[in-house]
This record gives sequence, structure tokens and C-alpha cells, in this order.
Amino acid sequence: MQNETEQKILEAAKSIFIQKGFAGARMQEIADKAEINKAMLHYYFRSKRKLFEGIVSANMQIMAPKLSAVLNANGTVYHKLCLLVDTYIDTIIQNPDMPMFLLHEMAQGNKDSIEKMKQIIDDGHSLLKFMDQMREEQEKGILKPIPPSHIMLTTMSLIVFPFIARPIFERMLEIPSDIYIKMMSERKQIVKEIIKSSFMN
Repeated sequence: MQNETEQKILEAAKSIFIQKGFAGARMQEIADKAEINKAMLHYYFRSKRKLFEGIVSANMQIMAPKLSAVLNANGTVYHKLCLLVDTYIDTIIQNPDMPMFLLHEMAQGNKDSIEKMKQIIDDGHSLLKFMDQMREEQEKGILKPIPPSHIMLTTMSLIVFPFIARPIFERMLEIPSDIYIKMMSERKQIVKEIIKSSFMN
């Protein structure tokens, strides 16, 4: 029962945060949306900040283990980057509000959230090992001599930015939402080709 109530609260809060932003959201409004009283809302989440962190944490629990699984998979750097593209784009299509919440939290520099994400992702230093694999393939001439950190930043930007900028592109380019989502699915192959031409010898 508690999990169902918490989920109901989180869904209501997500809707209000998207509509009004963190600063504009009000706890009473979230309680009304979740069809509970304010006292019950405060029982589960003591503050608006804690509620926002609950949404971020839920998103991290979805996304971070997927990244860890990709980094620890067998295969070349290019194979893993392609897995990353497929996994993240598919996950974000299913959870379209995820990038906005994670970006807000990262931009705020919340050390607890950043550390939590690092712990989930980097069990056994999988990210650092992946960077080492990039350097090894660069020494073998498989990868171009581009700093591994830039390879990761570029890849993640190609994946995430179109989702963050979705409202702008849909309005400016007059693209219906269903067509835009279809474009994001088609984009997986395009991003893989960009990665191949940019980073592979």
C-alpha cells in the first residue's frame, strides 16, 4: 500500500514539476493532484526538495544500472557505444521526462545525488575501465586519438540533447509529438554512424 501511495505521489509531483518548475510547484497542489491530504504528503516526503529527490532517485535507479551493464558488457568500444545509444534512447523514449529531472539535479551540483549515481554506475570502477579500454584501442590504432572523456561527452550529448530540446524543436519545426518520438527511434542508427565516422579509424 505504501509503495502504491508513494508512486501516486511521485507521478503527481512529476506532473506539477514539469508544468511549473521546481520553484513554482506547491506541496498542496501536489497533494491535490495525488488525491491525498497535505498531512499524508508530508508523512511520505517531508519537503518539496525531498519529493524532487525522490523523483530523481527513481530515475537514477532506472538509468544508472543500464549504463553499468553496457560498460561491463563484452565487446569493443564501438560495440559498447552502440549498446549505449540503443539502451539510452529506448529508455528515454519510455521515460521522456527523465533527462529534465536528472539535468536539473546535476546543474544544481547536488553532491548526494551525484555520489549516488556514481555508486550505482561505477561499481567496480566500470566507467574508468571503459576509458582504459578506449586508450588501449587508441594505441592499437582502432580508435582515433581523441581524449576518452570527449568521446563519452559527445556520445551522451548526441543521445540526450534532442530529448531535452524536444519542446523547442517540436514547436519551431512544427513536428507532432508522435512523429518526433519516431524520429528519436530512427536517430539511433544516425548516432551510431556519427560515432563511427568521428571516433573510429
